Amino acid sequence: MQKHFISGLRNIAGKTNYAGTSNTHLPSYEAVTVTNCSGHHNVQMFFMTKDARVVNCLPGFWNPEAFLSEAKLAVSLNKLYHNTKLPISQRNELFLNTHLEKAFFSDAKLQKQSKLQGFDVKNIEKRKESDFKRVHAFIDTGLKSSDQVLHERMAERPFIPFELFDTAKYIDMGRKKYKYNKGVPGHEKPMRRNRRRNRS
Repeated sequence: MQKHFISGLRNIAGKTNYAGTSNTHLPSYEAVTVTNCSGHHNVQMFFMTKDARVVNCLPGFWNPEAFLSEAKLAVSLNKLYHNTKLPISQRNELFLNTHLEKAFFSDAKLQKQSKLQGFDVKNIEKRKESDFKRVHAFIDTGLKSSDQVLHERMAERPFIPFELFDTAKYIDMGRKKYKYNKGVPGHEKPMRRNRRRNRS
């Protein structure tokens, strides 16, 4: 990360129309296992060129192995953007192809790591239309994984300047607000008692 990127941070809480409004989970709270893109409204990681054109965007949490793969992709797309030997139309086409290939060749392990959370699945399934649904694919059941959908969405946004990037639409992957207390002190569920032992 230090070799290829300059990192920056911006607090979006209460400043954008897409920031999450769920309960706060502080760094001191217990960490829990979640899937890629969990917390998509709360955190977005943008990978940009030096003139602030978006080459990749990862909403929410990401598994370290998957994150590294996406960061490497961003490095290669940055090189593509700065390859002035190619006309911009060809660079845009290669950008599109690169993201679509990532979506199509997503392996089973990554798809498992990138399943939507249950409440997001219910939200997506209620919608009449969603790019998560496989209505036009050769498989007509189930939902695509979040990594597949994100790369399909990025393919439609070749080298867009950050200020023009439609973040709200891009990160729309289910519910904006939900109650999630796992790992938050004082909200632990009490252990279920053995009913037989209680009766005796």
